[in-house]
This record gives sequence, structure tokens and C-alpha cells, in this order.
Amino acid sequence: MALSKHNSSLTLEKLQFGLETKYLERKGRDTKATKIANELIGMLNAGGGTLVYGIANDGTVEDLQVVGGLLPGEPTKLDAYRTLVHDFILPPANIQLEEIYLKTGELIFIYHVDQDYERLFMRKDNECVYLRVAESNRGPLSRDEVKHLEYNKTSRSYEEDICEDFDP
Repeated sequence: MALSKHNSSLTLEKLQFGLETKYLERKGRDTKATKIANELIGMLNAGGGTLVYGIANDGTVEDLQVVGGLLPGEPTKLDAYRTLVHDFILPPANIQLEEIYLKTGELIFIYHVDQDYERLFMRKDNECVYLRVAESNRGPLSRDEVKHLEYNKTSRSYEEDICEDFDP
């Protein structure tokens, strides 16, 4: 049975035990919001995907309601995960956060990352660029790697680069 309203192919079994690929990543509840932002940036720069927060790599569901733990009426620690797309990613990205309560009562987050082949994404606070390759994230990328990624995304053109040693 589908868990997600955004992607009907996402079942609990697939999220727990499916192979992590370029398009699927699992993170347990002890993962920092900045690490999740890096993973999302990598997916944005690589063509999209799905990141599920609240399921460990071994498939164990880790209830995110445990992350809360503050007084009623105060913001919870989960708010950092709800707002991380706006707090850490530049330019603004098309990432949908879906909060899912499983039948057993546990809360997990699913980040749906849309593909964007034209823009280069980076961290807002430190301008680091990441790229998802196979089942892992690479980065921060070097200047040359970022330049190559810009060429691939057509946000930079070889013809526009100045060639210092050109002799007409």
C-alpha cells in the first residue's frame, strides 16, 4: 500500500528495505538538519529523488516524535527539519515535505526532490555545492568540479569563458 500522496510507488517496505540509489536515501533520526540539507542539495544537482528521514539505513523506523520534546506551545526541534529547505538551500528549490504517520503511530518525513536540470544548488550559509553520485553524496565540490557541473547543467557555456592564452 502506498504511503505517499506525491509518489504512489513509495511503500513502507520500499522505504525500509529498498536499495539506496541515486534517487533514494534513508536517514535516521540522529542525523543533523545540515546533513539532510547537503543530501537534498546533492539530489537537486543530480536530477531529483526521495529522502526519507526517520528510517535508519538498516530499515529500522525511528519515530521522529521523539525529536520534539519541548514544552507545549514552543517550537520543536523538528521545526529545523521542516524549514531546512528554506534555511539552507540556494536558490529556492522545489522540494515537497510530506509528514507521514505510520499505522503504528510513528512519524517519518519524506522529502520529494524535483529535478531541475538548469540551476546549480548550494548551501545558503557556506556556498558549498554537493552532487549525488550512485548511492552517496559527493562534496563539497572543488571549483573545477562546480564549473564542470555548471557546464552539464547549461548554466555556463564553454563559449563564454575567457581564454587567457588565446592568440588571434
